[in-house]
Amino acid sequence: MQKGRSGLGKRGCWSRSCSHTSRGRGESGRAVLGGLLAMFLLGVVGWPDCSPAVDGTIKWAYTTGNSVDSSPAIASDGTIYVGSRDHKLYAINPNGTLKWAYTTGDYVISSPAIASDGTIFVGSRDHKLYAINPDGTLKWAYTTGYYVISSPAIASDGTIYIGSFDKKLYAINPNGTLKWVYGTGSYVWSSPAIASDGTILVGSEDGKLYAINPNGTLKWAYATEWSVRSSPAIASDGTIYVGSYDGKLYAINPDSTLKWAYNAGNVVHSSPHLASDGTIYVGSWNGKLHAINPDGTLKWAYTTGDPVTSSPAIASDGTIYVGSGDHKLYAINPKGTLKWAYATGNSVLTSPHLASDGTIYVGSDDYKLYAINPNGTFK
Repeated sequence: MQKGRSGLGKRGCWSRSCSHTSRGRGESGRAVLGGLLAMFLLGVVGWPDCSPAVDGTIKWAYTTGNSVDSSPAIASDGTIYVGSRDHKLYAINPNGTLKWAYTTGDYVISSPAIASDGTIFVGSRDHKLYAINPDGTLKWAYTTGYYVISSPAIASDGTIYIGSFDKKLYAINPNGTLKWVYGTGSYVWSSPAIASDGTILVGSEDGKLYAINPNGTLKWAYATEWSVRSSPAIASDGTIYVGSYDGKLYAINPDSTLKWAYNAGNVVHSSPHLASDGTIYVGSWNGKLHAINPDGTLKWAYTTGDPVTSSPAIASDGTIYVGSGDHKLYAINPKGTLKWAYATGNSVLTSPHLASDGTIYVGSDDYKLYAINPNGTFK
């Protein structure tokens, strides 16, 4: 499938009500349509696709200029922030229209994080961590030594933690100055997580999960058998769950001892998500979403059609949403049965984010950010 067709050969939807009847007729209509098309081709605006679909149907889809491998973040006013390989961070209104787009110097694969004052933090492959104001202007940018694929984590004191391909974990003050930096043995693709005591947990390509004290010193490091790109999840009892390219999901005690390791059968790039009942959900490259009990035994596994790099999200009713390389976003019931699957135009490597109204936002390698209804109906 050719990437980036973006609906140019499909019926578009230009009115605010997403009506197919309001297309602009006569000379004025053609002028408006021609102007919008010109702006789209120049990259000034994206192309909203409101075509109805089956199964978990879409509310809307916003087309960027390249693959959307960043996971979206949602602000308190409903604005959706997401990065794209077209080098931009997008701010999308809840109705699917563009609020603004900020251009960085390279791919934005990092997923944005939003501070309490509304500042949006995101990394770029241009080596920088960006702090963007809610109006889309630059607050500051901090330059690391290499690609920033890792997604930022924000501590209660405002410190921003982020990894870089220069093998380091950075602690950046809210004003953009360096607090400290900790060097690992290889690339830091993993996104950090912060424990209740302030410990920062992050994986590295050197195969280790690092626990770093808030002052930048090493607390401990746990060695798996291959790269750790998965981002850790921390349970209420302090147990840390993280995947490894050695095909295992690890449960590690807060003192760095191994609680258990679950063999997923293939690479675990996906980051685990913990349900309220303690079940751990994680994807693997054998195409499966695994539901694992707190004691490390398998509850169930649902098989998709391709590797699951996406990290799952869990709704209040227990539904698990996860993407797959088979182009689909899956909605799985808590017992492991299929609720529905929505087919995008390419791989869904990004992780879904759930809004308070139940809307599921997820990106795809077909260049689009999708807003999907939770009940499979078209609004």
